[in-house]
Amino acid sequence: MVRHLKQQNPDLEISDRDMLCVEIAGLCHDLGHAPFSHVFQEIINEYRKENGGEEWEHEDASCEMLEHLFKENEDIKVERNEIDFIKDLITGKSEKSQRPKFLYQIINNKSYNIDVDKWDYLARDSHFLGFGKSFDHERMMKMSKVIGDQICYRDKCLDNFYDMFYARYRQHKTACKHKTALLFNKLLDKVFNSANEQLQIFEKVDDMKEFTYFTDSILEEILKNEDNESLKEARKKLKDIIYRSYKYKGTNEDENDQDGKHEKIFCKAVFDFGAGSENPLEKIPFYRKDETESFTYSQEELDERLLLPSKFQMEICHCFEKKVKVQKEGSLKTN
Repeated sequence: MVRHLKQQNPDLEISDRDMLCVEIAGLCHDLGHAPFSHVFQEIINEYRKENGGEEWEHEDASCEMLEHLFKENEDIKVERNEIDFIKDLITGKSEKSQRPKFLYQIINNKSYNIDVDKWDYLARDSHFLGFGKSFDHERMMKMSKVIGDQICYRDKCLDNFYDMFYARYRQHKTACKHKTALLFNKLLDKVFNSANEQLQIFEKVDDMKEFTYFTDSILEEILKNEDNESLKEARKKLKDIIYRSYKYKGTNEDENDQDGKHEKIFCKAVFDFGAGSENPLEKIPFYRKDETESFTYSQEELDERLLLPSKFQMEICHCFEKKVKVQKEGSLKTN
């Protein structure tokens, strides 16, 4: 992406070292993801919120891991200001930088949510989930150029961007926030909170050397320590995931509907196009052929050009109930 933009406009004030830094940031921007990715981030932040801690972001952990890597590999010659630049590219923070602002829209675009990170995971996940990809990020990249220090796109890419945001919604609804995944995430929350006192799970993110060895093998560690009473509750919850101990009851159930006889879990999911209740297409800067100024589409113009949904955000609440099995003597027992 950065090389394409330079090719489009050779007069852009970016050096080969700047482009190398962008490439390193693209390679390293997700180093900070813990096992179970965004799910773990939600779990640890809920824990920190309840215990008065600061919010944890995987991008910040990526920056810490980057510092750790450079410290461990001192033969790699990168200047201090370049390391800081790479970290800012990862977090998308350009406020204190003297470098061109458009560089910060390539990897983590805080302005209008179009970046190579999004193209990468949507293309990859769609492929491995068997969806196929409904948008062409290569075409979008080809149609991009810098106007007024921001990345803009040809107006004829509008439909492609709608397809991209819809692909994101579909991927979340079908996979990331599928009802079974939501249940497992909820139970994983209980597993980690139950095991944290013994295994210090939430402290691992504060030490990059320790964090390096923090993988999803943490679940095997919980399971194999059968003699450890401190992990008994965590093992129980983990086995609820393995043996699918909950059955699905339906959507939009009343969370207050707890009859005391059956253990219920409620899982909420919010779906959108990446901009909450707003239409993300309104924020994208476009340009027309042979024009040197950029523009954004209004809601009215978008209504004329596209078949848009009536709303861009919805919430669903799923209800699950602990399965009950019948013992030989005829009494009921919860798994």
